[in-house]
Amino acid sequence: MEVTEVKGEKMRGLKNGLVAAAAAFIAVAGGQAIAQAAPGVSVTQGQVVMTAEGASCTVGYVEGDRAWTAAHCGLSGQQVYNQFGQHVGTLRWFKPSGAAEHDLAYIQFAAGTYSGGNPKTGDGIRPVPAPGTDVCINGRLSGNDCAQAINGPRDFDGMNYANNIPKVNGDSGSGVYVPGQPGVVGIYQGGTVVSRNGQTAFFSNYARMPYANELAALPHKGFVARRPDIATPRNIVEVPGVELRKVGDQVEGLATTSSEGFGFDAIRGIANNYGIII
Repeated sequence: MEVTEVKGEKMRGLKNGLVAAAAAFIAVAGGQAIAQAAPGVSVTQGQVVMTAEGASCTVGYVEGDRAWTAAHCGLSGQQVYNQFGQHVGTLRWFKPSGAAEHDLAYIQFAAGTYSGGNPKTGDGIRPVPAPGTDVCINGRLSGNDCAQAINGPRDFDGMNYANNIPKVNGDSGSGVYVPGQPGVVGIYQGGTVVSRNGQTAFFSNYARMPYANELAALPHKGFVARRPDIATPRNIVEVPGVELRKVGDQVEGLATTSSEGFGFDAIRGIANNYGIII
């Protein structure tokens, strides 16, 4: 049996970023300074968030000082911005393995970032539903679709399955919910393709939300310092600053992951973020 996991949009490699940064250093003379973020930036369920190099995901659930999304959206410790380039916080992997298994992360809000609420599902962190229960994903790009929860082809802790719910890159991180029940049961990860005896089946997978004791034990709480915004590359003058941030944010993410315990799980998580399965 061949099982292939298809995560959402992956980050570009560090090598490409370093090449771009070298070019940016050459061209930086006369470049435009990046403005500081204005206070009061909201984060709302269903909105897009992105890293400096443009890898984007969806906000799946929002709490008072953090928002939940998919771990494959970036490295743990990497900075996160909204669609306008405003800094909203720092990405934190829920587990050291990142997207390699329990593909779940939270954005620790920066000072001045505040919750815009959960207009798509309502508030509440709910348990994973039993097989046969309808679950829905309201994708930022592809709209709202539902299918039945099932027992999937793999038994990773935190990974759960439903029959195929068509979604596209950028929908990763969306909240998964049960119709008629407020709150979310998980965060959309991507798809799984299973081939057996010449037959191919497609499933959607989602990460369960943390248990109460896991929420209480999260190592990063409160607000982080606000960072400069990133300029939108509307013209060539703005490009150097953006290219430098692409590399700087990734390097910071790698350093953070290492400082939090550079074991085998962390290696798997970092490799998975660059599209390498270990």
